Amino acid sequence: MGAVTDNDLKELKDLITSKFEQVDRKFELVNEKIDSRFEQVDNKLNDMRVEIASIKGNQEGFSKRLDNLEFTSRGIFITVVSGLLLATVTLIVKVLAPPVG
Repeated sequence: MGAVTDNDLKELKDLITSKFEQVDRKFELVNEKIDSRFEQVDNKLNDMRVEIASIKGNQEGFSKRLDNLEFTSRGIFITVVSGLLLATVTLIVKVLAPPVG
C-alpha cells in the first residue's frame, strides 16, 4: 500500500464535502415540504376557527329566536287558559245562580 499524498487527501475532502452538500440539499427539500404542510394545516385550522365563530354566532341568533318563541307561546297559553277559566266560571255561575225575575 502506498503512502497517502496531499492530493489523495484533497480528493477525499472534496468527495466528503460534495456528499455533505447533497445531504444538506435533501434536508432542505424535506424541511421545505414540512414547512409547506404546516402552513396548509395552519390555514385549515384558521378556516375552522372562522367557521366555528360563525356557527357560534348563528347559535346565539337561534337561541334568541327560541327565547322569543317560548315567550310568545307562554303568552298564548296563559291567554287561552285564562279564557277557559273565565268561561268555566261564567258557566258555573250561570248554572248555579237562581234565575232573576
